Formats: sequence, structure tokens, C-alpha cells
Amino acid sequence: MPRRLTPVALAAVLMLSGCAPAPSGAEPAPAPGSDAVPADGVTELAAPALHLTTLAPDGAVSHLDLASGRSSTIARIAPADAVAGDGRYLFALREGSVTIVDSGAWTWNHGDHVHYYSGPARVVGDVEGPGTPTVVAGERSVGISFDGGGGPGEAVLVKVAPLADGEIEELFRRDAAAAAGAAGMVVPLAYGAWVTEVADGRVARLRHVDEEGVAGEAVRCADAAGSIATAVGVVVACADGVVLAADGRPAQTERLDYPAADDRVRAFSGREGRPSVAALTDGGAVWVLDTRARAWHAWRAASAVTAVAAVGDDADHVVAVSRSGEVRVHHGTTGRLLSTVAASGAPAHVPALFPEQRQTYVVDPAGAALVVDHGSGAVLARFALPDGLTVLTGR
Repeated sequence: MPRRLTPVALAAVLMLSGCAPAPSGAEPAPAPGSDAVPADGVTELAAPALHLTTLAPDGAVSHLDLASGRSSTIARIAPADAVAGDGRYLFALREGSVTIVDSGAWTWNHGDHVHYYSGPARVVGDVEGPGTPTVVAGERSVGISFDGGGGPGEAVLVKVAPLADGEIEELFRRDAAAAAGAAGMVVPLAYGAWVTEVADGRVARLRHVDEEGVAGEAVRCADAAGSIATAVGVVVACADGVVLAADGRPAQTERLDYPAADDRVRAFSGREGRPSVAALTDGGAVWVLDTRARAWHAWRAASAVTAVAAVGDDADHVVAVSRSGEVRVHHGTTGRLLSTVAASGAPAHVPALFPEQRQTYVVDPAGAALVVDHGSGAVLARFALPDGLTVLTGR
């Protein structure tokens, strides 16, 4: 069970996150001035209902409420090898299928204002395909690529909106050639998706496929690996740089070379809805990409790190975790060390980082979570989690 927060610690977390627990027994009714009417069983809240949602090795899905510190089991599914999340749904990946779980907590951003909701959690269902899946979640759709397991693979684009009604609607499903030693990707765009294509046994380009499954133009992207959505558009890491698809119809595509020609990145991490993202390179450097300025900032931490995430706040914070387990807050442009949280022991696995506006949730898959304040480096709270794979939901 998670350790409960003291009243002082709980108040600190709520003030810093800008959220408070919803009153018990709240009726499902729109907030004052709201232009949205919740569905039956759904409650509109005054603040996001943030949770750490964990898939245990035995398939149990648990929900840790970050406001109250209480934990509950919300579903039981088949065990899985990896998870992905989009702020509401947990996607559990295993050979031959992806299970979609609705966490029952989400945020709806209308651009000039935001709504927060809580509703019933449930298992939506499975998307099946040949081989090992890769999932890339987007705002309007979710891309799933099956590598074929030695045979032909498949690329699937699933529409997000019907998932709220417990329905899985595939926008397209098409054959996809497998690449040697590399997972293919289906990367959701504002309209349609990029689907990796193979030449000479390796991923060579990203082909635009619209929501009816019609293929369009392609952009060069050798050995594509890693994608993230930012406030500007979608970024995909390639062997020699990134491609950026700015939101729009059609998407405006740009190529941004890496700051060093002999290094590259394979994954990004950053706060949802912000322009800056961070990545560890193959050579152990930290690269921060500002998609709005189309600019890179490259630096090395004093000690090797295993995970890094850009906060994208006015102070340009970047949070990193060292191999020894220290949580270190850096200045994103210069790399200057701003604060350090002492290590409680080297993490058994690569930690997951979930940055929010004023704090970051640092999750060790072995069963611990810290809430770290960016400004002071103080630990606001510690939680125990079940062993497993975790995503942040309610966002």
C-alpha cells in the first residue's frame, strides 16, 4: 500500500500542482461557465485528477491517487511487456496484441480553457496483430505497429474518440514491411499518420497515410526511433537529425540536424503541451530541443544519467536521474546543476519521469515514486508503488 502523505506534505503537493481533491459525492454537473456536459457517471472537477497507473507483472492495473495517496485496483488484464499512455488510456503491449485500459481520469483542453473529468475505469479491449507491437499515442489517434514476428507486419491507426464509449475503431490497417533489428512506427499527426517504410531491410522514410488509408508523400528518415508530440508539432528521431511535422493540414515538415554529426537520440521526454523536449544521446550527452525556436542545446551532466525530461517552464528546468539514483535539476540551455536530491539507492531499472508545471513524478519500476519540486529540489512526497510499469493519467 502507498504511504499516506502527512497533511503538510499533501497541502504542499496540491498547492504546487494547482489541484485539490474533488469533494466526495460530487454530482456529475458542468462547472460554472462550462461549455461541456459530462456523460452519465462522469464528474467534472475543478482540477486534474492525477494518478500513477501501474500494470503489475500479473496483469493487475492499479491507480494511485496523487491527491489522497490512496490506491485501488481498476482492472485485471493479461500480463504485458511494456506500456504506453496518453494521459487517459494505458496501452499494454505484448506479443500479438495491445490491451487498452481507460483510467477514468482525463483533461480536455479547448485551447483557451481546460476541463477536468473523472469517470469509471474499464478495459476497452484489444487490438491484435502479428508480432511485437510498438505504440505511439496522439491527440486524435493512436498508432500501433506490429513487426510481423518474422513475417509481414501491420500498421494500424486507431481513433481516440470512440475509446471513451468502449469502442475500438480502426481508421486504417495496412501491410508494413519489417526492418532488421528495428521496430516500425505509426506516428499520429494532426490528420492521418506517418508510417515507417523499409528499404534494403532498414527503416528509410516516413510515409504520410491519411485517415482513409490513402498513402501520400514521404520524408527521408533513416533508422527512425522515437517520437513525441509538442506544442508545435510531432517530432521523430532519425539517424542524422529529426523531422518535425508542424500542426496543420497538410502538415509542414522540416528537418533539424543534430548538434553533433557522430551522435543521435532515440527517445524524447517532456511535459505535455510544451515546445521543449529532452533526450539522452547514444554517446551519453543530454540534448534539449526547443521546437518553437528550432534550436538544440547540448551538454553533459557531471555524472552519467539514465533518464532525462524537459519541464518546459519559464526557468528552463530539465530533470535527470543519475545511475546512482540521484535526482538532479539542471538548467536546460546551459546544463548548469541547480539542485540535487540525494540517492536512496541505484534504481533497478530505468526510471520514468513525468514532469508537471512545478514538480516531477519520478518512478522507479521496482516500486517507489518521488514528487520533486523543480525550484528547490525538495522532495514533497514519497509513495510506494507495486512493482510494474507506470504511466501518469488524468492529464
